[in-house]
Amino acid sequence: MTSCPPRVVVVGGCGHVGLPLGIALASRGADVVLHDLSVSAAELVASGTLPFEEPGAQPLLDEALAAARLRTSTDPSVVADADVVVVVIGTPVDEHLNPDPASLPRALAACVPHLRDGQLVVLRSTVYPGVTALVEAVLHDAGLQVDVAFCPERIAEGRAMTELFSLPQIVSARSERVLARAEQLFALLTEQTVRLAPEEAELAKLFTNAWRYLKFAAVNQFYMIADSKGLDFARIQEALTRDYPRAADMPGSGYAAARACSRTRCSWPPSTTTTSSSATLRCSSTRACRCTC
Repeated sequence: MTSCPPRVVVVGGCGHVGLPLGIALASRGADVVLHDLSVSAAELVASGTLPFEEPGAQPLLDEALAAARLRTSTDPSVVADADVVVVVIGTPVDEHLNPDPASLPRALAACVPHLRDGQLVVLRSTVYPGVTALVEAVLHDAGLQVDVAFCPERIAEGRAMTELFSLPQIVSARSERVLARAEQLFALLTEQTVRLAPEEAELAKLFTNAWRYLKFAAVNQFYMIADSKGLDFARIQEALTRDYPRAADMPGSGYAAARACSRTRCSWPPSTTTTSSSATLRCSSTRACRCTC
């Protein structure tokens, strides 16, 4: 990248991860194109409308569009003009929820003919260990001399416009030079980066997700134990966490991702049905979500 504002294309740029990143980069001076397969999503964002709720994003979107620092496209050839191509797709699993290492290379397939030597390709998705190496091989076999970095997203939906600017960013690559390029990009957003090898970073992202879900699962088990005895779990949790640092990170009971709640408008705590001696949790969908996960 040069001293000029970087030209960034975000592949998958109108989704829950790509759009906040693109808006954040544009707000810090980057020239951003959001590439997305969805014509309706691309048109919606280009019109200045967020396709989902993300606190703090609307004013920055309006500003970026007005300053012509952000636009959308469904044409994969837009990557040809980029200094940096950031690839963001959904967690790559197959129809049986097994890891699908080929998903990310497939997502890149339409862009590969338009990539050019010297670009930085940043992988941002949660991936199976070894996918970064697979993408490197695919791009090499295509005759491209591009740099590849894996820099996993770390935001929670609903907090993106805060966390993109405050959380340390993990960056990983094979060489000092490529690490420096990735750090230069994310220095637009955050003051702190953490260096890892690509395989370490892939596992760091997976371990982070797994740890969060383990905590959610444990708390929901606690909820069902309390409920089976006719006790108020929220009252118990409030008591055990009050001014007690070793329980400060206990999440609230509820669905294990805020995104599920925001999409379904579930109600939490849920109503319960009892089968034998165990309580089965279900969403009654009658009130706005109060999940604290």
